[in-house]
Amino acid sequence: MQILEAGTVAPQFTTTDLNGNTLDLATALTAAPVLLVFAHPVINASRLVVGYLRRWAEIAPSVPVWVLSEGRLEETKNYVGEGESTYLKMPVVHDNCAVAGLYGAKFLPTMYLIGQDGKIIRGYSGFNRDFLNWAANEAARLTGGKAKELIADGDNKGFYELAERGPCT
Repeated sequence: MQILEAGTVAPQFTTTDLNGNTLDLATALTAAPVLLVFAHPVINASRLVVGYLRRWAEIAPSVPVWVLSEGRLEETKNYVGEGESTYLKMPVVHDNCAVAGLYGAKFLPTMYLIGQDGKIIRGYSGFNRDFLNWAANEAARLTGGKAKELIADGDNKGFYELAERGPCT
């Protein structure tokens, strides 16, 4: 699985989330690092990652998490939910491979923590408990958040699950 290396300048982009909000990476990075998550609503490892990231705001509330869905629009909307039954409280983009292509996200999930300097701090493809805990705590360290495990031993989830090939080739 190929991901962009740490220290690489992150490709800049502007997109719109499912709620019609404009997301501009360069603008967001002026305030805090950003975690990009390329996912698919029917790929198990993606669902695991996104599910655990719902806890992110407890650890690093000033670091936004943007989910870029590579699933079909209807799959994405069904997964996210709407109104009072909204499952995800973070911006979700129906990407259709536009940004995923810039980041080489051929396998899902793929995640990148991007620093305020516009460079990739670290990326990873697949569900990996250690990476997710590291990313949350690194984001907390960078922004004065509260360090703690995103995925604890009591969550009864293994340490690793393979990424799967997504639709963006």
